[in-house]
Amino acid sequence: MEPRKQIEVVAAIIRREDRIFATQRGYGPWKDWWEFPGGKIEPGESAEAALLREIREELGVGIAIGEKLSTVEWDYPEFRLRMQCFLSALQDGEPLLMEHESARWLSYKELHDVKWLPADDGLLPLIASRLLDIPQSLALYIEEEVIPKYAAFDKAHREDHAREVISRAMLLAAHYPVERSVIYAAAACHDLGLVEGRETHHLASGAIIRSDTRLREWFSPAQIETIAAAAEDHRASAKGAPRTVEGRIIAEADRLIVPEQIIRRAIQYGLAHYPEVAREGQWARTLEHMHEKYAEGGYLHLWIPESPNAAALARLREIIHDEARLREIFERMYAEELA
Repeated sequence: MEPRKQIEVVAAIIRREDRIFATQRGYGPWKDWWEFPGGKIEPGESAEAALLREIREELGVGIAIGEKLSTVEWDYPEFRLRMQCFLSALQDGEPLLMEHESARWLSYKELHDVKWLPADDGLLPLIASRLLDIPQSLALYIEEEVIPKYAAFDKAHREDHAREVISRAMLLAAHYPVERSVIYAAAACHDLGLVEGRETHHLASGAIIRSDTRLREWFSPAQIETIAAAAEDHRASAKGAPRTVEGRIIAEADRLIVPEQIIRRAIQYGLAHYPEVAREGQWARTLEHMHEKYAEGGYLHLWIPESPNAAALARLREIIHDEARLREIFERMYAEELA
């Protein structure tokens, strides 16, 4: 058997503030898949020289090359890929799409919104660690072992929900003297207790965190208790305020107040837990939930003054007070969920 052909390539992880540049292939068997820009290393060429050349040829810009993030090896059907990946920054101009179909600047919570080439997909936990400024090994554990557990939960609490809460929590944390890694772990683990049901999932999350021996690799017993308490205190229906600033941050980050998204989640919950209830019953349940939780006097509390949720909650309340408008939104979303 002939040895598998190995192709040596380089890739640029181009960062701008809290976003990473990604490109979409417009050709070949992997057309429409996403990747980090770069290309083959020519004979006698260094990885850095190849990267500068490829980015100039592909995007028409110069870059400043930083440290090597990783070397990825991946077996494609036709060859074995060895890809050296370097953190980089734009040095002049804006990228031009000379070879690619499309491009995006992706934030942490958007990293999983596109279909990555297999070799590039493996870089995402490492990139998350850089964007969020947390230890690489912790990011690998959370991204590869913790967040995938959300795939078994209801539609409103899947992996995208976990990443949204992480993203919002890290932004809110910038306003307070808290440890970023603690906030990251608490946000990532806050809903793990859903495995035992919704009613006491916040308490179950705390128990899961305290029993997770892997977390002891990064956190002291006191820090683990802070993480567990934050998860226990995140629930919107809690009667008292969270005990710690970390708890207030996680509770607020969990309030992803996007008016139409909240209405859709209420409908999804009703269909998932009360499938025998007909449309009018689902409408009545949704309307009651909106008033009970989100209207003035509802049990939802906003805990962080820097949160953008205040303005979003005001918009949601306008919809709740306009019952005809709320019913119109309900009818559209109800039909979409049943389609």
